[in-house]
Amino acid sequence: MRRDLLTALPALALLSACATTNLEGSHIALNTAQATLDHIPAPSVANAADDLLPPQAEPPAPQRARRAVAPISALTSANAEARRRPDPDAFVDATQMFDYAPGALYEVYAAPGYLSTILLEPGEAIVTVAAGDTTRWMVEETTSGDLADPRPMLLVKPTRAGIRTNIVLATDRRTYLIEAIAVQGSAYSAQTAWRYPGEAAQRSAQSIGGVALEELNFRYRIETVRGRAPHWRPVRVFDDGRRTYVEFPLDIATSEAPPLFLRDGADVALVNYRVTGNRYVIDRLFDVAELRLGGQRQTIVRISRERPRARGGPR
Repeated sequence: MRRDLLTALPALALLSACATTNLEGSHIALNTAQATLDHIPAPSVANAADDLLPPQAEPPAPQRARRAVAPISALTSANAEARRRPDPDAFVDATQMFDYAPGALYEVYAAPGYLSTILLEPGEAIVTVAAGDTTRWMVEETTSGDLADPRPMLLVKPTRAGIRTNIVLATDRRTYLIEAIAVQGSAYSAQTAWRYPGEAAQRSAQSIGGVALEELNFRYRIETVRGRAPHWRPVRVFDDGRRTYVEFPLDIATSEAPPLFLRDGADVALVNYRVTGNRYVIDRLFDVAELRLGGQRQTIVRISRERPRARGGPR
């Protein structure tokens, strides 16, 4: 028995050594795992919140700085675009007709020894006239036309050629910006006037002569019976039951206007009328009238009032 115990002691020692080694190994493994966990950073609350936000857009690329324009260059360019020069297709005889536009610069060419006239709308009243150069330019006001409906006019004349100035003309209706240019020779702007198509249409859109449009009679026929169709041919004729209105193109005042005759069979007689703007106003009704202009070879435009159709009759 003692011999058996002695034999078993080495085996017990070996088992004890193995157990000790396994426990130490497990302890080392646990310590290593703990050290590894200690080196892993804990998730940040701020980082987690950032993950929930939508991705931010990329900042825009810096824009190229806009090239600065010198003030004088900007003024020169703007004035060049606003400038209105004489147009060969916009003359009525010697009168240059411009379409009025607020802010436009209208060129008027003048020559020493000649008067250039600037004609305004009938009934328009001049409030102020100012010229940049009053020493070498003469600018005077006057009127023309009927005393009951005067038409204002400016007379412009330079003292010598090769000079320029500007004229600001303020009226009770609008402001005109004019550039006066003095040239050498006999070519000059004899007369300058304006058309006001937008304003004229607006004024006559609701009534004419204080009479509503629906109460006017426009059943008139206009025909050229001799000669070519003249530039003064009426654009429309109408009456309000008491007076007859003959309406001409807007530039009629810049040319010779034809007299009006009433026709009764073979008889023709001159009729009294008054001029209001671009209209003749006749204080009566008529069936047939004629506008005549010229000498032996007259141009004749006939105006005939059409009879209203009977109700229920043939169309």
